[in-house]
Amino acid sequence: MSPDSSLITLAGEASFYALFKHATVGILVVDTDGYIQLANPCSEKIFGYKKSELHGKRVEVLIPEALKKRHVQHRDHYFADPRARPMGYGLNLFARKKNGSSFPVEISLGYYELEGGRKAIAFVTDITERIKAEEHAKQSEKEYRLIFEGIHEFFIQQQIIKNNNGHITDLLFLEVNPATEKIIGKPRHEIIGHLRSEFFGPLDETLIEIIQRVELTGENIRCQQYIQSLGRWFDHSFYSLKPGQLTTLSIDITQQKKDEEELQRKQSLLEEETAFLIYLNKSGTRLSGINNMQQGLEEILNTAMQLMGADKGNIQFFDSEKQVLTIAAQKGFDKKFLDYFKEVSANDESACGRALKTKRQIVIEDTERDALFAPHRVIARNSRFRSVLSTPLMGQDGLPIGMISIHFSSPVIFSTSDLNKMNLYAQKAESFVTRCKLYEALEQTNALLEKRVTERTQQLRQSLEREQELSQQKSRFVAVASHELRTPLSTILSSVSLIEAYNKQEDEEKRKKHIDRVKSSIVTLVDILNDFLSVEKLEQGAVEIINESLSLQDLAVKIMEGVNTIY
Repeated sequence: MSPDSSLITLAGEASFYALFKHATVGILVVDTDGYIQLANPCSEKIFGYKKSELHGKRVEVLIPEALKKRHVQHRDHYFADPRARPMGYGLNLFARKKNGSSFPVEISLGYYELEGGRKAIAFVTDITERIKAEEHAKQSEKEYRLIFEGIHEFFIQQQIIKNNNGHITDLLFLEVNPATEKIIGKPRHEIIGHLRSEFFGPLDETLIEIIQRVELTGENIRCQQYIQSLGRWFDHSFYSLKPGQLTTLSIDITQQKKDEEELQRKQSLLEEETAFLIYLNKSGTRLSGINNMQQGLEEILNTAMQLMGADKGNIQFFDSEKQVLTIAAQKGFDKKFLDYFKEVSANDESACGRALKTKRQIVIEDTERDALFAPHRVIARNSRFRSVLSTPLMGQDGLPIGMISIHFSSPVIFSTSDLNKMNLYAQKAESFVTRCKLYEALEQTNALLEKRVTERTQQLRQSLEREQELSQQKSRFVAVASHELRTPLSTILSSVSLIEAYNKQEDEEKRKKHIDRVKSSIVTLVDILNDFLSVEKLEQGAVEIINESLSLQDLAVKIMEGVNTIY
């Protein structure tokens, strides 16, 4: 039968022709000799041939070169036992285009008898795009699996379990990744098929509400949860890929939470330190306005007790001569305590004694348990304190100047921050004590200087008064001396004049008498001159006034004799 007659025969069936022409798969009709009798437009397009160009060609032109010989054998075997079946079932089939390139195909075979001749029909589908899609899907699956297996996050696919009332009661594990196996501590086969509650306990109300929202709205919901059984924090992302299922992607944020808690702790500590510095600054401001030592010690003690929440306290000064601490200020203690700790040396095992010895802060958290404090437990019980913190006040030269000790009615565990605060405040207290001691020393020096100035002023006043008195005495002395000089000089002058007048022999006795008077007056003048020469003694206050008795009768006789001699 010729090809034209076959076409006419097929064309006689209008419906088959329409199917043949418009089919989206390639259709080839091949005779027993392997010649292509018919090729629809789709097959021409698939193989890259023009219209009717395939007609009459051997079907092997569409077979890759390496498979042509084998295909001839397969074709002969098929015609020997024809039946409808897929070609090369389970194999990857390839066809050859006109340009020589190969491409993957799927082929289904059929046959029919026409006018005594047997024809094979091949339905050819180009599966290049499908293979690409499958390869892409495989690659995507491979990449997904790599991601799924390699991510550090915990991926869990779960079935939502509900009771007869439709309430969510649990989750059934359908799939987990290695990260989930690691955090749960079990292999995958011991997790899948088990309930969530077996590992993490029952669902809480918050989680149930989230699952309901995800199932109802399909939205992606995040929440943070602490899983008690694992002792860790997780950031969950919940979403649903299929109805009735819940996908959970979880990140372990335990370290993040710890960092946040540490940050909050440091922030709180910073705020606490800031508040302390403000408090310390205010205390320093108050102390700067105090110059009285006792008043300042009371301020320091009250501040230290408030700062640490203490019940009692005392401040001691260090006596460098005796090498002991003595109480300078206290609050809350009775006379027995004060007498007991009147003097504390570095050999004493009390808190302040140890602090004095080591020159560092000493803490006794519980006096009943501190072995070294045993000798002082009775006084501690009577004074009702169980914990002691002693902080030395160290001078700029590194030597102790005192001690702040605060006491608590119950055992106390001090934080490093608390101890640092107390050390810092001790420095502020040391500055005040040093300043106050300098101020007291300055006041003592000023008082001493004032006393010396007063004494010197008194001495100068007395010297001035003595100078004035001496000046007055000199004035009186000169006045007296001038008067005293006139008297003997007048006597000498009158006696000399009379001696000249008594020039007769019988006046010898009178001349002698007047000569004696001249001599006596000269002696008097010598005495007066000696007194003048003693003015220096007068200025030095070395002149001694001697009171002598005077006979007025003798004085009157002398005066009369002097007058008689003149007249």
